[in-house]
Amino acid sequence: MAKEHNILIWANESTTKLFESFLQPKGILLHKANSDMDFVRLAKDFHGSVVIMDSSQRLETLGEVLKKVKERREDLHYLILTDPAQNNVHELCNRFNNLEFIEEPLDLLAVNKKLQQLLGEEDFIQLEHSFSTDELRNQNDSGHLLSLSAKMKEVMMIINQVAPTNIKVLIRGESGTGKELVARTIYARSLRREKPFIKVLCAALPESLLESELFGYEKGAFTGAMRRKPGKFEFANHGTMFLDEIGEINPSLQAKLLQVLQDGEFSRVGGETDVKVDTRVIAATNKNLEKAVAQGGFREDLYYRLNVVSIHIPPLRERKEEIYFLIEYFLDKFNRQYNKKYQKISPEIMQRFIDYDWPGNIREIENAIKRIVVLEKEDIVLGNVATSEEQPKMSQPGIPQSPSGGDREVQYSLKDVGKEAASKAERELIRNVLYQTHWNRKRAAERLQISYKALLYKIKKYDLNRSV
Repeated sequence: MAKEHNILIWANESTTKLFESFLQPKGILLHKANSDMDFVRLAKDFHGSVVIMDSSQRLETLGEVLKKVKERREDLHYLILTDPAQNNVHELCNRFNNLEFIEEPLDLLAVNKKLQQLLGEEDFIQLEHSFSTDELRNQNDSGHLLSLSAKMKEVMMIINQVAPTNIKVLIRGESGTGKELVARTIYARSLRREKPFIKVLCAALPESLLESELFGYEKGAFTGAMRRKPGKFEFANHGTMFLDEIGEINPSLQAKLLQVLQDGEFSRVGGETDVKVDTRVIAATNKNLEKAVAQGGFREDLYYRLNVVSIHIPPLRERKEEIYFLIEYFLDKFNRQYNKKYQKISPEIMQRFIDYDWPGNIREIENAIKRIVVLEKEDIVLGNVATSEEQPKMSQPGIPQSPSGGDREVQYSLKDVGKEAASKAERELIRNVLYQTHWNRKRAAERLQISYKALLYKIKKYDLNRSV
C-alpha cells in the first residue's frame, strides 16, 4: 500500500467518480471542488502537490482561475483534462509553468504513469496491474474490438508490427469502419504513448483555417492575429499526429505538409523562421488516393511519403461475424453510460442486424444500439435497418422504398419467421460459446447443456468452423 497522498480535483461528476474509483483503493485522498470559486478556496490551503482540472468546467474563466491560484500556489502541478480541439487550453499550457494537458477520452494507464512521476511513489505503478474497473477495461479493449474476425486479426498483426516504430502509416477504409480506433491503438502501443496524440479532421476546416490550425501563426499574420499561436504540429512534438480524411487537403497546402514529413520543419503563417518538430504522422482516408494522384488532386510525392505502410480496414459487411460481439459490447457500454438495463436483442432484430449491410459500418451499428438502449424499445430501428433485399431500394438513408417509390407491404409467415429467427439465434449462440471455449467442443456442450453428439450435429448443420 502506497503512503497517503492528496489530490485536488475540479471536474464533472462522472470524471470525479472515475478518479475516485481507482485512486482511493491506493490510499489517494481526492479533494473535490464544486465550482471555480470553491476550487480557488481549496487550492490556497491544499496540502498536496497535484491538481486535476477538467477544462469543460467554465472554460472561459479557466485562465483567470489559474492566475488567482498560481499567485499563491506556484508549487502545485496542474493536469488539465481537455479536448485536443480546445486551442485556448493549449495556450494556457504555454503561459503557465507546471501545467500539462491530458487529452480526452482519458487513457487511464497514461494518467496513472503521469501521477506516479509526480507523486514519486514506486509502488503507485501497481495500479496499472491491479485496476479492474469498467472504465479501464474500456480503455484497453481496442485490441479486443479490432480482433473479432479473421480479417481484423490480420489488421491487428500489422498494428503490432508497426506500433513500436516511428514509421508513417496510412489507414484506409470506408467511413465508420474504425480508422481512428486503429490510429489510437497504434499510438497506445507505441514508444510515444506518454506524449500527446493530436487529431486533426482535415475536412472540417477550409484551407486558410486548416493551415493555421496545423502550423500556427505569428502575431500580425492576418487581421485578428493578436498574438502568436502554436499549431497542432507543435503540440504533437515528440508525440503522434493523426490526420483524418487526409484526402481532403487542398493541393496548395500539401506542399507544406510534405516539407514537415521530409524535413521535420515548417514555418508558421506569417513566420520567417522554421520550426523544428519530431512528430509521428498517421493519416487516414476513405478516398482512392491513387485515383486522386492520377487526376492531379493529390501530390504523388506526398502520397508516397504517407503510404509507407498501408492498413486497409474492411467494411462491416465483409466481417459480419463481428456483429454479435459488437451488439454485446455496445449494449454493455450504453447500459452503463445511461444507467439502463436493456440486456438482450430479440431474434427478429438480430436477424435484421445480420442481414443488413451496414453502409455506415461500426458507427451505424453503435448508433442503432444506442437508440435501442436509451429509448428501451427495439422497433425504433426497424425503419433504419432494412433487410438485404430492401437495401438497394432505399431512396433515403434508412428508409426502405418500394420499386415504385411508394410504401411496400411485406408479407410474412409468423411461423416461418419464428423458425428462421430461432435457428439464427441458436447458430449465433453456439458459435459464441465455441469462440469463448476456444473450440473445446466438450466444454461448449456442457455450457450449452446439450450432449456432445448433439453439438457435433449442430456444428455440421450450421456449417460452423474456426474461420466462421
